[in-house]
Amino acid sequence: MGDGEDDFTFATEKQRAVLELLANNRTSKEIAGALAVSEPAINRRIEVLRLRLGGITRHQLVRRYRNWRDRIALDAGSSVPCVENDDEFIQLGARAAFGKAGDGSDADETTARFRDSIAVRVDAPWAEEMPQPRVVPGMLDGSNAMLSRGAAIAIILLAILASLAVGLGVARALADIVNG
Repeated sequence: MGDGEDDFTFATEKQRAVLELLANNRTSKEIAGALAVSEPAINRRIEVLRLRLGGITRHQLVRRYRNWRDRIALDAGSSVPCVENDDEFIQLGARAAFGKAGDGSDADETTARFRDSIAVRVDAPWAEEMPQPRVVPGMLDGSNAMLSRGAAIAIILLAILASLAVGLGVARALADIVNG
């Protein structure tokens, strides 16, 4: 066929669905997931289209489909005149009131209250002091923190030394067996 206007009129609905997703830079696996079909079925549909268009590459297939789709959209869009509509502008509400007493909210001077009741912070989120995350568990913190942490360090040290001794014992036993 060539680059004529009817390049993809022969394609079935399934093939067009695959081409549409392929034109959006999706992989075969993503297309298969989106269409709930197997990946080999997607690859077969693409291969049939490639062979039908003269054995072109997948990249060329996608480029031709995009060009064809754009031409069709341009032709369809050229028949509809461009109409400006001033009624579609978004109308903003009245100016926000900051921290009015008696409006039933717990707003302070940094919170804006709009007509549709959405609270918006005026200051940056990183400007206020955030509570620090707990680095150590509560068991190792408190009145006996120094003693608890020292005991935990000693227990961990003894566990490491014990595992080292067991490892050396196993290594010596294996060496005796090998030399044996």
